[in-house]
Amino acid sequence: MATIKQIINPELYDAILFDLDGVVTRTADTHAKAWKKLFDEYLKEKSDSDDYKPFDIKNDYIRYVDGKPRYKGVESFISSRSIDIPYGSVHDAPDKETICGLGNRKNQFFSDLLKKEGVRVYESTVDLIRELRKNGFKTAIVSSSKNCSPVLKAAEIEALFDARVDGVVSEELGLTGKPEPDIFLEAAKRLDADVNRCVVVEDAFSGVEAGKKGGFGMVIGVNRKDQAQDLKQKGAHVVVEDLSEIESGLEKETSWDQTYMGFDPEDEGRREAMCAIGNGYFVTRGAAPEANADYVHYPGTYLAGGYNRLKTKVAGRMVENEDLVNLPNWLCFNFRILGEEWFQLKDVKILFYRQSLIIKKGILNRTICFRDRNNRETRICQHSFVHGDQMHRAALKTIITPMNWEGEIEICSALDGRVTNQGVERYRDLGTQHLDLVDSRHIDEKSMILKMRTNQSCLDIAMGARTKIFLKNNIAAIESVPADKPGGYIARHFIVNISRGDDLTVEKLVCIYTSRDTGISECLLEVENSITNDVESFDTLLESHVTAWELLWRKFDVTLELDNKDIERDTQRIIRLYIFHLLQSSSVHSLDIDVGMPARGWHGEGYRGHIFWDEMIIFPFLNYRAHQITRTLLMYRYRRLEEARRAARKAGYKGAMYPWQSGSSGREETQQMHLNPESGRWLQDHTHLQRHVNNAIVYNIWQYFQITHDIEFLSFYGGEIIIEIARFWASIATYNKELNRYEIFGVMGPDEYHESYPGADKPGLNNNVYTNVMVMFVMEQALNLQHVIPEQDWDCLRKKLEIEDRELEIFQKMSKRMKLVFHGDGILSQFEGYDKLKEFDWAGYKKKYGNIQRVDRILEKEGDSANNYKLCKQALPCWSNF
Repeated sequence: MATIKQIINPELYDAILFDLDGVVTRTADTHAKAWKKLFDEYLKEKSDSDDYKPFDIKNDYIRYVDGKPRYKGVESFISSRSIDIPYGSVHDAPDKETICGLGNRKNQFFSDLLKKEGVRVYESTVDLIRELRKNGFKTAIVSSSKNCSPVLKAAEIEALFDARVDGVVSEELGLTGKPEPDIFLEAAKRLDADVNRCVVVEDAFSGVEAGKKGGFGMVIGVNRKDQAQDLKQKGAHVVVEDLSEIESGLEKETSWDQTYMGFDPEDEGRREAMCAIGNGYFVTRGAAPEANADYVHYPGTYLAGGYNRLKTKVAGRMVENEDLVNLPNWLCFNFRILGEEWFQLKDVKILFYRQSLIIKKGILNRTICFRDRNNRETRICQHSFVHGDQMHRAALKTIITPMNWEGEIEICSALDGRVTNQGVERYRDLGTQHLDLVDSRHIDEKSMILKMRTNQSCLDIAMGARTKIFLKNNIAAIESVPADKPGGYIARHFIVNISRGDDLTVEKLVCIYTSRDTGISECLLEVENSITNDVESFDTLLESHVTAWELLWRKFDVTLELDNKDIERDTQRIIRLYIFHLLQSSSVHSLDIDVGMPARGWHGEGYRGHIFWDEMIIFPFLNYRAHQITRTLLMYRYRRLEEARRAARKAGYKGAMYPWQSGSSGREETQQMHLNPESGRWLQDHTHLQRHVNNAIVYNIWQYFQITHDIEFLSFYGGEIIIEIARFWASIATYNKELNRYEIFGVMGPDEYHESYPGADKPGLNNNVYTNVMVMFVMEQALNLQHVIPEQDWDCLRKKLEIEDRELEIFQKMSKRMKLVFHGDGILSQFEGYDKLKEFDWAGYKKKYGNIQRVDRILEKEGDSANNYKLCKQALPCWSNF
């Protein structure tokens, strides 16, 4: 009959604490032999005859020494034989008759046996540990032995544990040995795990008692010595003959974590975007701190509204593009064994890799275990965050642990201002160098500052970093040397001597200020002041950061209840991940900044960080939870009203014509030329004809007002925008007397596959149904203003904008008389003439190309055009809003 396995449930436990001797390694027998040799020789020396009672390797070992610290074991057994000798000193020679002397002699015997017999492991235990780690559990080795580290090294299993607490650590920290729980509690602390969510695995009575005393979630007793009942009596919740009877639960998945196991170079770019961390002021991609921009990695930090323009000659003409600027890289951190190459993932064998975004706390964690070309194994744990409350702060902590080596290690902590905009492949032929060096200098042995300036918009960006190094949890007094490079790279190098198994912790605290910030004198001065007078540590900053996110989730969390719990968890995680990234692009920090809501957040260079109309999807979520943010984002549009008026006048229209793509000033930022990566050709870009962005702005204003009843905003800001956009539509529309309908020619709808008619000389389509329907909505709200805002405010608005009765009459007609085009079967047509386009060979193209998501690019490559076919890039949006 098959044995029913005990499963360690990931919903209940986070970490597993393993005893060494008798649980992981078979060195318990080696210890027992060393103890017997010690005590038999000593007892024989103390006895007057040969009839002395020898050390019982079974009963005496279990009762007096098993699991206990070495000197405690000596003391316990000697007392049982009524022998009284001095305690002595840990430095006593092995031949000295003291407790410590005998203990040191035992250790000498053990070392000799270890060299002679080697170290054998319990394969079932090692298999279980590997499975536990694969499934997301943390593991620690906990032992009273001072030989723990050399035993792990000899067995080549050091990399299987995230923490080690042994006799050496106990002595350093003054911990009481088993059966007290001190060493297990220290291990849980080092794993950052709650005691009640830890499992203790022990074979010794003293270890089981320690687990019970410590209040650990579960204590597993391993019955190596036919003492199952005794282990239960001592406090074991479960007793097994072997750890093959224990099974790891599946990888712990929660709706609060986005976790990636293993390193996948092809997916790294997507992971960096998904794991971006920010606070509404700036966002940093979840890139590896040791990485430079290449075909795998792309470190990037972006300031909300941090734009710059560059000109490039393309296809024989000069074009200007405005980009969201990639700011100096503050993550820069690396290490190497002195005199060797700097650490890079591609140069080592990865034994374990886990990257996890803790959505609930806004923390990005990364754990790597690797083996280098010289068979040295190292563990790296990294934690980073952009502060949720202190908008100018960010931090990175790195813990480096040599698992089977020791020596000198060189640390590099830097700020790199030499970065360029290379994040989007098809933009790389355009201007990419946005930053110029203004100043950089070292403040002291730990601190440095850097100032860069955008070369067109003249935005100053200042960064400061303070690097502190800790060895064995104590701050290390280590000298550093500058290692700067021309062009805006400032760095400090630290050299540290590190021992096997020791944790080297490096904290890098960063602050960022710009020339547009309020409440400061000058950005570099503020950075220097912050770095010089900073009293924060990584842990204190982290604590307040986690609190900030806790308060955000109280307001913004959305919970689901579904019958299928697996679907519920996955869907819940996706929703929370979306909310997380939304709050990193628009937060309370946005209230004091002149910014809009970009299509892809402030997470990268896609769409150049421009503002389109995507805010229409986001505002309903914000309106009910933090309408102050919505108002701030709507004020971005109001501040650019004059630019929209200029655009309308330049095009020959009245009112205000907002751009399809907006950036710093509100001018039209849609690219004039775009690259088709399929054909390699640069083509005219006509997407600026998506005038329906103006309708979206009015819709957003009206939805905001309906939810908040913010009369002040509508009276002084929103109403003015609505009237001016209504004027624009009244001027662009053409009245068809025959149909008694208003028509709009020469625009694009939301479907970007169609920008003109087949064979047409000029771009634009007629009577796009989405545009025309939304124009009726705009006119209706323009008319409603006089009934909603106070009469005196309406009078002021009419006088300020010189609104005539004749205009209101046109608004009234257009609110009811826009031309809508139908197919012959009575279904609304996307635009006039859509029904006359050719049918597309969907099956043929799918068979030929597989992925035809960008069929427009495929057709252009073939010398054809999506304008010729009944295609739709995106369904008509927002009908559900009515």
